Amino acid sequence: MKETISLPGRLIAVVLAAALALFTVITEHVRRSGSFGLGTTAECATTAMQVVLYIVFFVLGWKLIDWFDKRAVKAAPSRHLLCSWNGKSVLLTALLLFVMFVPYLVVFCPGVASRDTYNQIKDFVTGTMPIEINWNAGEPMISCFLNDHHPVTDTLLFTFFTEFVGGLAGSAARGVMIYCGLQTALTALFMSVMLCRMEKLGMPYLYRKAGVLFLGLSPFVALYAIGMLKDSIYSLLFIVYYLVYVVIIREEATSGRMLWLILLSVLLALTKKTGVYFVILCNIALLFVLSVRRRWAEWLASWALPAVLLLVLLPKVLFPMFAIFPGGKQESIGFTMQMSARTYLDHKDALSDEELRILSKVMDLKKVEEDYSSYNYDEVKKLFNYSATEQQISAYKRLWLRLFVRYPFSGIKALLGTAGGFFTPTESMRVYYEFPSGEYVQIQNAPRFAFLREAVQAVYKWLCALPGTGLLLQCVLYMWWLPLAVLLRVLLLPNFKGRRMKTLGCLVPIAVSVLVLWVSPYSMARYGLPLLYTLPLVMGLGSRTWEQGLESGE
Repeated sequence: MKETISLPGRLIAVVLAAALALFTVITEHVRRSGSFGLGTTAECATTAMQVVLYIVFFVLGWKLIDWFDKRAVKAAPSRHLLCSWNGKSVLLTALLLFVMFVPYLVVFCPGVASRDTYNQIKDFVTGTMPIEINWNAGEPMISCFLNDHHPVTDTLLFTFFTEFVGGLAGSAARGVMIYCGLQTALTALFMSVMLCRMEKLGMPYLYRKAGVLFLGLSPFVALYAIGMLKDSIYSLLFIVYYLVYVVIIREEATSGRMLWLILLSVLLALTKKTGVYFVILCNIALLFVLSVRRRWAEWLASWALPAVLLLVLLPKVLFPMFAIFPGGKQESIGFTMQMSARTYLDHKDALSDEELRILSKVMDLKKVEEDYSSYNYDEVKKLFNYSATEQQISAYKRLWLRLFVRYPFSGIKALLGTAGGFFTPTESMRVYYEFPSGEYVQIQNAPRFAFLREAVQAVYKWLCALPGTGLLLQCVLYMWWLPLAVLLRVLLLPNFKGRRMKTLGCLVPIAVSVLVLWVSPYSMARYGLPLLYTLPLVMGLGSRTWEQGLESGE
C-alpha cells in the first residue's frame, strides 16, 4: 500500500499547518497581552514571523512522529515480558508503573490535593453548618448536608477514607495515605491493562514501551496519580472506558463489553460534573457501529441510564431527600458569563438599556470591571445573582448568543483567555505539592520529607522554565498538538484509505474531551488529565500497523 502523501494531500497539510500556526500565535497574543496581535503594522509583521516559525516547527514535529512510526512498524514482532496481552505481563507492567510512582507516594505522604478537596471534606464534616451559595463570603447562607458544587460521589468517597478509614487507622492522614496508595495502584493497573491490550489491537511494541516511559517517568502524571482529586478518580475510570470504547469499535460489541460500557459510563457521570454530557455524546455516536446497533438495548442504557440518574433522579429525588444543595445555577453558564463580561467591558456604551437590564439580573455589572480575570472565570461566577429566576437566566442565555454574534471577537477573546493555555504553549503542567490544611481539615504532609518536597517543586519549576524541557511540560503538547497530529495522520495518510471512519470513531471521546477544555474555568492540567492518561493509546491509533490490523481483521 502506498505510504507517502499525495501532492494534493501535501498542499492540504501545508494549509492546515499554516492555519494551526496562525491560531497558535493569535491565542498566544491574547493570553499574554489581551489582543490578537494584528492591530498595527509592527504587530502584523511580528505575528507573520511567528507563524512561519510555528509552521516549520509543526512540519518538523510531523516528520518526527512519522519517523517514530516507521521505526516502530519495521521492528520485528515478538513477545515481550512487558506490555503483552497476558495476565503475567499485565501484572508486571502494573507493578513497574506502581514502583515508578512509589517515590512520590513516600515524599508527598500522605498525599496531595487541591483546595476543592479540602472544601469537599469540610462540607461533610460541618454537617448542616450554613455555607455560602457561591463559596463567596458575604453572600446569603444556606444550611444543607452536602453541596453538589463538586460531585457528591467524590465527596462521600473522600470522607469515607478521611473519616471512617482514618478513624479506624488512627488519624485522617492515615486514611488519606491508604486512599492515595489504593488509587495509585488502581491507576497503575488500569494503565497497564491499556498498554498491554494495545498489543492485541495491533499497535507496535515501541508505542507500548514509550507509553510506559511516558506514564511512569512524567512527574505530572505521578503527582496526579497519587492525588486525592476528583479529576484523578474520573481519569483512572476514563482509561478503562476509553479502552472498552475502542475495542467495541475495533472488534465487536459483545454483551460483556456493553455491560462494561454501561457501568463505566455511570461511574464517569457520577465522578465529574461534565461527565454525564460526555458519555451522552460519546455513547450516542456508537450507534454508527453495526455490532452496537444489534445490541440497541444496551446501547440505549449506556447513555440513557446516566442521563436519567444525573439529570432526574439525583437532583429531583435524592438531593431533596438528603438535604443536598444542587451546587448553584452559575456553574452551567460560567463560560457564557465570562464571554458576556468581556463583551460588556469592550462595548458597554453600545449596549441598550434593555440588554443591560437583562445582564444585571444575572450578574453584578458594578463589580465586573474590578473582579474580571481574563485567565479564570471563577471570579465572574462569583458575580452571579443567586436569586435570578429561570426565566431571567433563559433571557440571559438568548442575549449571550445575540451578543456573541454581534461581537464575536470579544467572546473569542474571553474563551482564548481562559482555555487558551490548552492550545498554545503558555501554560505549564501545574500540579499539587501538598495536602491543604485548615480549620476543618487537619492533614499535613510528613515534616521529615519537607526538604525533598521543596526540592521536587524547585526542580520541576526550573524544568518548566527551560526552553527545551519547558515545552515537554506544556499542556498544549499532550492535550492538543499530539491528539491533533493523530487526527491529521488518519485523515491524510493513504494507508488509512477505506478505513478512516472506524479510526475516527475511536477518536470521538478524545475530541469531546478537547471540547470540554473550552468550557474549563481556566487552563489547569487536571482538566485534561484523561487525555494524558490515555495518550499512548491515542498515539497508537495513528500508527500504520493499527490501520493494517483493521484491514486484516486480526
